[in-house]
Amino acid sequence: MTVLQDLFDTQRVSRRSVLRGMLVGSAAIGGSSVLAACGKRDEAGTATGASTIATARGGTIVWGKPAEATLLDPTTGGVGSSMELFQIVYDPLIAVDGELRLIPGLAESWEQPSDTEIVFTLRDGVRFSNGRALTTDDVVATFERYFDPRVASSLASFVAPGTRVASVDARTVRFTLPAPSSTFLSALASAYAVILPMAEVRAGRVDLSRQMLGTGPFMVQSHKAGSSWMLVRNPHAWQPPIADRLSIKIMPDDNARIAALRDGSIDLTYFDVPDAERLLADVPNTEVKVQDRTDFYVLVLNATGKGSPFTDQRVRQAISYAIDRDQIRDIALAGTGQPTGVVSAAFGAIAPRPTLAHDPEKARALLQQAGEPDLSFEIVYPGEAFGRIAQVLQQNLEAVGVKVTLGSLEEGVWVDRVYTQRPPKFDATVSWYAAYVGPAQALNLWNLDISPFAFQVRDPRTQQLIVRAQQASRDAEPEALKQASAAVDEQASMIPLVTKNATIAWRTDLIRVEVDDKDGNIHPLRHSPEYALARAA
Repeated sequence: MTVLQDLFDTQRVSRRSVLRGMLVGSAAIGGSSVLAACGKRDEAGTATGASTIATARGGTIVWGKPAEATLLDPTTGGVGSSMELFQIVYDPLIAVDGELRLIPGLAESWEQPSDTEIVFTLRDGVRFSNGRALTTDDVVATFERYFDPRVASSLASFVAPGTRVASVDARTVRFTLPAPSSTFLSALASAYAVILPMAEVRAGRVDLSRQMLGTGPFMVQSHKAGSSWMLVRNPHAWQPPIADRLSIKIMPDDNARIAALRDGSIDLTYFDVPDAERLLADVPNTEVKVQDRTDFYVLVLNATGKGSPFTDQRVRQAISYAIDRDQIRDIALAGTGQPTGVVSAAFGAIAPRPTLAHDPEKARALLQQAGEPDLSFEIVYPGEAFGRIAQVLQQNLEAVGVKVTLGSLEEGVWVDRVYTQRPPKFDATVSWYAAYVGPAQALNLWNLDISPFAFQVRDPRTQQLIVRAQQASRDAEPEALKQASAAVDEQASMIPLVTKNATIAWRTDLIRVEVDDKDGNIHPLRHSPEYALARAA
């Protein structure tokens, strides 16, 4: 999986912080043919599927990781490839379970004395992997770093300016918010809100851009850039892992990972390929789970381009009415994912359904009203997964009289034309966004006081409804989300399509794992402390 901020960083674009806290990106799909074996694993005593299986303590778990972690500082490294690693080495105050419910992390409990005050009690006896005890000073200094506007942290877009943090006593920390927030707690459960070793950072003994020192189950032993990581058991972990080591092989090619599963040189991996489950069907002793994620695909219309037909809201709404999300899921995504609106459908009943749902007659009528009965435009995309979606969109739009051409772009060119250039140089594109673990978090993508996207039109009413939803009480949140979602739908400049699932696969004869039903943090190895090698009984 490639994420836009990765590209900004590697291309040294000066607007490095332009997408803080917003994962957007692309994932190219490889062909379905399986490559040659990638080499045998060198672990001794691994069992075959023919044996009776028990769980072994110790040993090395081998993970085929699709992308390198390119940004190592959690402060500004809110990209998927890095978040996967942060959540194994570090811990947040709050964690999330497999149903996206908030559960204790480094904080064993929390309470809200008022709508604008949250008090956390830290676990007793937590230590960093160097043996130093976690203190409230680390927690306070971590969030002061995240809240510093000069830093442009990934967390900052989910936290109102003026939020304060203070130590109450040796195990208690208080946050004071300038206004109620329905996103604050869920933001603290994210990988970009992990607790940092601030005593070492301030003393200059740890450079977060190059080193990782956390309280998580594993710690870094070695790293070969672009090739591998070796993580070993954190001897001071409050959640000690069963395995001694977690070996990470960087394997961007889907077919190479399938081959490695087949020959046993990796134990587990995951795929963004929509039909990965089918491709893995003949790999022996392999279990496959399609995991619901809050991330979702979108059709982006350039509503600000000079001469663009999408400056007319009626045209944008016509495009939205023409889209058949069920068809996208069934044809382009091999039946995976859920049709979704602005609030990811993965959140369940609280997620409002799209208000501009499939209605070809309304689409034709709006095009006539706008004087665009013969509309034509181009959809560009950066990889095969998006190309499949674009093909279904092309068919949907042709059914209402719109002629669509498709253009496949090299990823760097796509990033430049869609997200970097001012003004953007495209008609429409298919992309994907992260929705994280709180229903209101993704609304930031449409909040133009936060979102850096130059292709959206500012609408004061939509802005007000977004802010209201993100400040709503629990009782008021469903209705506030419904109103904000409807307003975003009416603008129709970024149109949510279908949730973007992941396929996680592992060798059942080699390891014992647990995989959550849902995920919002791009955290396929959330249960890594519980992973264990399998052995012959």
